[in-house]
Amino acid sequence: MVEEPDFGVLLSSGGDRGIVLVQAVRSVTGLSAWRSKQLLEATPTTVVERTWFEAAAEAVRCLNAVGARAGLLCRWCERVISLEECPVDAGPCSSPFLSPDGCPASRPRA
Repeated sequence: MVEEPDFGVLLSSGGDRGIVLVQAVRSVTGLSAWRSKQLLEATPTTVVERTWFEAAAEAVRCLNAVGARAGLLCRWCERVISLEECPVDAGPCSSPFLSPDGCPASRPRA
């Protein structure tokens, strides 16, 4: 059995909601408020390195809900994907180990 590719969460902009954004980053990353604030100031930056598609999608929803701009970072093909784009065209995906149709971001959502 082949494991699904890893996804990350790329924070492209922090918005202007201050403490609400810091709290959202903390809830997604588990980091301290100080470190979460540093991540917000360092945008664009990856706030979650490697996780399953569903966990990354939930983190993106959480961040976008409070005014941040975040996207899914596919560690398989290195594309940044917005949740609105899912399912995505798997054609650009390439991996020496997995087929393009195996990418979870390319599967239809229920």
